[in-house]
Amino acid sequence: MKKSSNQLSVRSIIVFVKLLLVAILLAPLLYNYYLGPFDYRFKYAENRQGTRASDYIFSVMSSQYPDRAAVPLERSVAYNKRGLYVKGFELLNKAVAINPVTSLGYRGYMKLYKVRDYAGALSDFERLDSLTVNHVDYPMSENIHFLKAICLYKLGHIDACLSSFDDALETSLPGFVDYKIKLYKAAVLMQMGEYLDSQKLLRSILQEYPKSSEANYYFAVNLLRSNQLIEAKQYAYLAKRYGQEGYTITDAYSELPFAVYPENIEDLINTIEER
Repeated sequence: MKKSSNQLSVRSIIVFVKLLLVAILLAPLLYNYYLGPFDYRFKYAENRQGTRASDYIFSVMSSQYPDRAAVPLERSVAYNKRGLYVKGFELLNKAVAINPVTSLGYRGYMKLYKVRDYAGALSDFERLDSLTVNHVDYPMSENIHFLKAICLYKLGHIDACLSSFDDALETSLPGFVDYKIKLYKAAVLMQMGEYLDSQKLLRSILQEYPKSSEANYYFAVNLLRSNQLIEAKQYAYLAKRYGQEGYTITDAYSELPFAVYPENIEDLINTIEER
């Protein structure tokens, strides 16, 4: 009887140790996936973006925190990066429904650059603008009026586009004006045949950013259309040189408006030299 009791005690200890080991092994999993504080788990999932674990954690957190727009918004990022826009925008729409102020700008940005829904993007930006009348929004660090101007340009509303570029310039903080605003406006003016106004803007950019490949390129195009061939050739070669040195506007995930590629510069040089 005593031997049986001792055997039972040993078995109990073994079972207890096994359960303890399982608990020790499961504790981090439970903490990271289900029980940890919001900020900790959000960061944990964010740092593993694109993995099944990250997506699952965000799905759990969506159930636990249905009023936190940041969760579906951040979960959408991995889907949109992979081009799975149906699921990505389904999540973005949930984020906008929860908190339009914190989510409209990002959804509009994604509509503009990822799916080229210019009307939808403009609608999101205008709605956000109406909800935040006391300050200027910067979706993805871009002045909202600048983003609206791109949408308006793509939709063919040129006068409104130029007006929005002006709004972007006026509302940017002194010393923090994104030179793309002037660059894009100059490109639009050039397309309209407003060469002098376009040249004026491009000269101001080149004073601050003399190595901008895009600014040199558009200045060369402008000069070519004004039949100033010698200067046009000079700036075209500067555009080529600085482009090769990496002084270009790039985005690893999106095709940018008014982007300048090496073949554009080569075509321009050939056109100038054939004159």
